Amino acid sequence: MKHIENSAAADGNVARRNLAPSGVERFTVTGIKGVLRHEIDTGFGRRGGCSVNGSSEGQAMTASLTSLWNLSVRLAKGRLRRLVAKALALRPRGFIPKDVLVLTKLSGQLQVEWRARDIHPWDRDQPAARQAELFREQALHDTDDAVVRLFHILPEIDAIGIRVLAPHDPQVMLAGTVSRREAFTTRSLSSPGMRLTLMGVRYLVGEGRLEPLE
Repeated sequence: MKHIENSAAADGNVARRNLAPSGVERFTVTGIKGVLRHEIDTGFGRRGGCSVNGSSEGQAMTASLTSLWNLSVRLAKGRLRRLVAKALALRPRGFIPKDVLVLTKLSGQLQVEWRARDIHPWDRDQPAARQAELFREQALHDTDDAVVRLFHILPEIDAIGIRVLAPHDPQVMLAGTVSRREAFTTRSLSSPGMRLTLMGVRYLVGEGRLEPLE
């Protein structure tokens, strides 16, 4: 971990920290993002991504970045909980210590809408049927990946309502509400399309192409 902090410091992105009374280091979310950005730019970018990952150095770097990512998620979770607890700290009544509403559970639902990515420019000379197939595969894979990433980065969210629009018009291609439990219990399935179906995401396929829902 020290080599990451030292290299990031040279770039001006080192995570600010101090020692708590218990001796546990506290990192700011901004600082952690700086470390991650520095390591990706100078590490994976300049050392050649795939070749580094296969080495012991690459594995150690990946483990360090994963630890920093998990830490930033925990910090974000704590910050949200503190904000809600602050809102519940009503004006105390006279002569009653800690006269506030005590937070016992925190969860929420998120509504997200995004545009699907179009096929890669290199594939635009493919036949129309093949382009439609590539778009379907890309949209299903992207949606499945995005839902899981959202749950990872937002630990307080229990359900996410999604709408995926076509790349260049307002047509809805995929939609549904996914619970955290469903998102992670389907990970053992190999097909992104099957995972999305079991998660509750609706989509239509006709003659190999993804059709609009609306």
